[in-house]
Amino acid sequence: MVSGDYLIVGAGCFGASTALALKKAEPEANVILVDRAAPSPSAAAHDLNKIIRAEYEDTMYMRLAIEAQEQWCTDPLLKSYYHETGILFAGIEGPGRTVINAYETILGSGNSPAILLDTEETKARFDVFRGCDWSDVTKCTWNPHAGWGDAANALQAVIQAAIELGVKFIEGTVAKVNFDSSGRTSGISTLEGLDISAGKVLLCTGAQTPWLLVESAPDRPEVHAGKRMVAAASVMCSFKIPDDQKPKLSSAPIIVHPMGEYPGDASGLLKCTHERSFTHKVLHQASKQELSVPPSRFTQQTWSQDIPSGLKDEVAVVRNKLFGAWVENMEAQEYRMCWDAITPNQDWVISAHPHVPDLYIIGGGSFHAWKFLPNVGKYVVQMLNGELSEELAKRWAWDRSDEGANCVSYLPSRDLKDIPGYS
Repeated sequence: MVSGDYLIVGAGCFGASTALALKKAEPEANVILVDRAAPSPSAAAHDLNKIIRAEYEDTMYMRLAIEAQEQWCTDPLLKSYYHETGILFAGIEGPGRTVINAYETILGSGNSPAILLDTEETKARFDVFRGCDWSDVTKCTWNPHAGWGDAANALQAVIQAAIELGVKFIEGTVAKVNFDSSGRTSGISTLEGLDISAGKVLLCTGAQTPWLLVESAPDRPEVHAGKRMVAAASVMCSFKIPDDQKPKLSSAPIIVHPMGEYPGDASGLLKCTHERSFTHKVLHQASKQELSVPPSRFTQQTWSQDIPSGLKDEVAVVRNKLFGAWVENMEAQEYRMCWDAITPNQDWVISAHPHVPDLYIIGGGSFHAWKFLPNVGKYVVQMLNGELSEELAKRWAWDRSDEGANCVSYLPSRDLKDIPGYS
């Protein structure tokens, strides 16, 4: 039996950031961090690259993203992993104007770093988009002060920094949350046979969270996530850029297309993502519930070739739509189904569980949390100490209104079993 003051289960974006922030806030506390690896290749935060930007129509997340971006630029731990390439949203004027207005609400009139561009002006500025299909684009929103992060290495750096401060990392796969006779959590058990106890247990378990709660207490529906979050995935692909084509991408920004597709350039690879997400529903026998959970095959949670042909076709369409024939002979290298927990309105959950004393749910990343790696842990510590602002506490509560979706297109509209080529 291993015991501590705090047990953080999951070392992805939420768990790693929390471990570091908590140890800084309480140096004497015994903090334990558990995951199958440090970091785990199946974590949503373990990726080739991730976008770092503050373009939110919601001013709450914009403020948090501006704060995080400042840390990406200045924090000695993280700044070497940040690459400022700029970001371009190819779409229509309305959302772009809303983003600019949100920036000016926060930064003052005339201080928005984002501007609107006509499509022809955009193509003249960026040669890489000469061959793209922008038949449905009327305006572009351009911000030079955005970029991408070296995702897996940045995550590893945060975990290592937490360990160097005294956080104890234990390699293991959580099997269930344990409860004492009063219903309070007493810790977890791992698939490897280890029991770990703690005064406070923080589940930062991403897409596994809904299944884990049901598996841990199949006869206690008040413990379950219900409709608060669902495991969902989007597909991505890394394309190899031929050496003779690399100059065409040397000054390319991140591009976000109206359908939610974007690339990012890193070390000779370019990542394209198709963000029409999907679930993987199976029957949980003990509770008789149909739940979405990442597939059991590890290769369907990590970079591999092990994805359905239908998803491969989708990212090929993304690549062609974004670049056309301008960038030639890009070959698909590996694919990934990126699994995360998504909430109905993409607000996170950073909250005490109201029905399990000393259990905290930290998740619901909803495909947009990674950029907050530098600062989200600070807000988890505030939650633990009862110091969250009224707005944040309300927005991130376990039980809350789910009005005002940040991006309806993120919500899953299909299941993996219905995608051509899945087996």
